[in-house]
Amino acid sequence: MDEAAAVAAVRSAPRFPLRLVLFGVLAIVSVFFGFIAHDVGAARALVQQWGYYTIAITFAWATVAVARLVPGWWRQGPRFERRELLGVGVTIVGLTLLAVLTVPYSYKVLYDEFVLQNTALNLHQLREVGTTVRGYEIEGAFTALGSYLDKRPFFFAFLVSLLHDLTGFREANAFALNTVLLPVILLLAYALARRLMPARAAWAATVAFGSFSLLAHNATGAGMEMLNLAMLLLVVVLAMFYLEAPDEPRLSGLVLAVVLFAQTRYESSLYIAPAALVILEGWRRTGRIILPAAAVLAPALLIPYALHNTYLSGTPLLWELREGAESRFGLEFLGTNLEHALAFFFDFSGFFMNSWWLGVAGLPAFLWATWCALRGLRGWRVAPAADVAAVVFLAAVAGNLGLLMFYYWGALDDPIVSRLSLPFCAALALSLGWAAARVPGHWRGRAVMVVAGGALLSYQTSGLRSNAHHWEQNLLMREVAWEAEMVDALPLANRLIVSNKSPLFWLGREIPAVSTGRARWHAEGIKFHLDHHTFQEVLVMQTLRPVGAAGGYQIEPADRLPERYVLEPVTERRFGLRLARISRVKAIRLSPVTAPAANHPAS
Repeated sequence: MDEAAAVAAVRSAPRFPLRLVLFGVLAIVSVFFGFIAHDVGAARALVQQWGYYTIAITFAWATVAVARLVPGWWRQGPRFERRELLGVGVTIVGLTLLAVLTVPYSYKVLYDEFVLQNTALNLHQLREVGTTVRGYEIEGAFTALGSYLDKRPFFFAFLVSLLHDLTGFREANAFALNTVLLPVILLLAYALARRLMPARAAWAATVAFGSFSLLAHNATGAGMEMLNLAMLLLVVVLAMFYLEAPDEPRLSGLVLAVVLFAQTRYESSLYIAPAALVILEGWRRTGRIILPAAAVLAPALLIPYALHNTYLSGTPLLWELREGAESRFGLEFLGTNLEHALAFFFDFSGFFMNSWWLGVAGLPAFLWATWCALRGLRGWRVAPAADVAAVVFLAAVAGNLGLLMFYYWGALDDPIVSRLSLPFCAALALSLGWAAARVPGHWRGRAVMVVAGGALLSYQTSGLRSNAHHWEQNLLMREVAWEAEMVDALPLANRLIVSNKSPLFWLGREIPAVSTGRARWHAEGIKFHLDHHTFQEVLVMQTLRPVGAAGGYQIEPADRLPERYVLEPVTERRFGLRLARISRVKAIRLSPVTAPAANHPAS
């Protein structure tokens, strides 16, 4: 055997799969460390202390890995004509303006978004994962002094904290992030659709999703739904790109994006399974195991998620179950949730933030796409990479919605729950574009215009009304916004807010606040600080409800303070049938006395 043949023989000899062994060992160790080795208290402490640094490292690594793929994606992807790029750009800008100009900026899911704002504040100030529950102005600067670990994943809060690091703390940063994510989502949706269908059909699918009232609703809020949707679309695009030519850089970008995606919403970890299937299919197609460092270390990068899950699973109080319930999922919820889902997708009244076009046309298109995918299963081994990735992840999206139907709080026509339908509605919009692309040639142009026109008509006839209706019905948020406006108009002062709605709102604005219940039990402490000018004033937020035919009002029981509090009304305003009142604490008596009229039923 000559030297060249010997070298070739050595190279062709099977190598010891060191990276695969390391991956297996790390996976076992990570599962043990995250799910088994620590009790609830230890898991909570580890996430709070180290969660910021682990997600910061993962985010930085993922940003670099994905950025390195962009030039290759641009070269390999379908060729974009200048006219196409201009049309898509104008469409995305137009849809973004449509959302911004027709939906008011406000908190949409009150407690959730307050928690995220406070978590971002804590990450910004202390680099600690936790929701600020106590904070005061110390030497001219608001300082968070107490926090707890919330159940919500903290990737969104981390990104908001980065904006705080760049601009200083601003409540508007969370809203700005979601608004910026809207054109990013539409661009990713177009990039995904363009891999599956011609340009005009991809454009129609983008319009069908971009003119969805629920998407606009979330783009002007402070929740984590927009980031969850953006990460889902990014992962699918990266999965397509990886399958087209599997290699280490592409797999690194995909894996790191999946790790971040898993820490965006509770259910996002479900998409680890379809990502794993895509990775295995890439190995099969290339005929070798590909394991870059990012893939080997992925189990370790997911340890914070595992610890957070351990904490959540061991803290039933965070499950927010109904009274008497013991489980979050059950077969008994299926029938009712399906009825609510049908009401959501096929409502024309404008009361729900839906798109009747996605229900009437999108669901049949999705069923047709599903049927075609099932018929083509036998040929999956030679199917186009984009089709395989799309089918795997869209099946996961449908499965995720199916799982929601067994959840105790899974009624899609509930404004708080409807946001969970965003990924599935994106699948419906993509299905509409896909269906339009399969219409016979001389009808295809008309089909594309019907898809886009139906979506815009749906937004015009019911989408605008549903967003306005939600704003009108969300009296609690309007009341909180009015209170904030009134406080902002007062002269600058170091003040304490007493509110039964949620002190988290005020803490998120760097204003000290306590709950009404806490103020009841700690009157002496508040009096001490008021007497020693720790606070220049204490403001009390109260709601009054009508009583009797004469039209009198009385303070809501949960908003009442003990008689020792002497209150002076500052201003009040009617919201629906209720009155919102802001009062100033004039004095706090050491012993209970008869309270003034300001703290008693008003006439």
